[in-house]
Amino acid sequence: MGVRRESRQTEHLDRYMEEKTGRRVKRRRKRLRIFGFSALLLLLLFLFGINTRLTELTVVGNTRYTEDELISLIFTRDSDLNTFYALYQSRFGEQRDIPFVEKYRVKVTGLHSAQITVYEKSVAGCIEYMGSYMYFDREGVIVESSRELFEKVPLVTGIQFQHIVMHERLEVGDETVFAEILSLSQLLEQYGLFSEQMAFDKNRQVTLTMGSIKAVLGDDRYLAEKISELSDMYSELSGRSGTVYLNEYRPDVKKPSYSFVPDGEGVP
Repeated sequence: MGVRRESRQTEHLDRYMEEKTGRRVKRRRKRLRIFGFSALLLLLLFLFGINTRLTELTVVGNTRYTEDELISLIFTRDSDLNTFYALYQSRFGEQRDIPFVEKYRVKVTGLHSAQITVYEKSVAGCIEYMGSYMYFDREGVIVESSRELFEKVPLVTGIQFQHIVMHERLEVGDETVFAEILSLSQLLEQYGLFSEQMAFDKNRQVTLTMGSIKAVLGDDRYLAEKISELSDMYSELSGRSGTVYLNEYRPDVKKPSYSFVPDGEGVP
């Protein structure tokens, strides 16, 4: 009896160990399958991620660069165009330092698309200093320096300043000159005109250069009226070279006539 009981116990123990071993093998196989599936999924996600690129980029608020130029300034490396990396950079990365751009925002709108919103620095004009162009805002604060003269920014000459410090205001004798520059720029823009140069003399008399035409405006009185008169006659001056004298403007003259002196002739 004792031998049989021991034999049964041994059989039960062997069966239990076999079942336990079988369950262990099944769990191990299950874990291996889960691990293999997870590894494959991660590999597929990785391959999908590194091959997902931004191919449709739109730019809003940019006037000083072409879209291609601005995109190349923001996405300087090929890897920057990876969708997921661009998404990370837009939230946690540092922005590139781009001339005339205060800041920008990259919004990923799809797996292959993003919108770039640009916030440009306010620029009223520039002065030439030691071979560079120093750009200032409406308050006269230097906001940018470049060896390139950008389009649609007037070069201002004749104003006297003490010294130049980046991100500080120009020290000039009469700071109202900045308000006059801004007013002139806004008036010209209102009439669809642009002056590439605003020249002030020692008496604060201003002359605009617009291509081959110079317009002598004189002092800051009646600027709006003078620019309006200039706009009215500008089409007639097209193709000519010379100087028109709008400093002769008088508000009480109903049908004014202004002197125009072609280049090469004397001052009237």
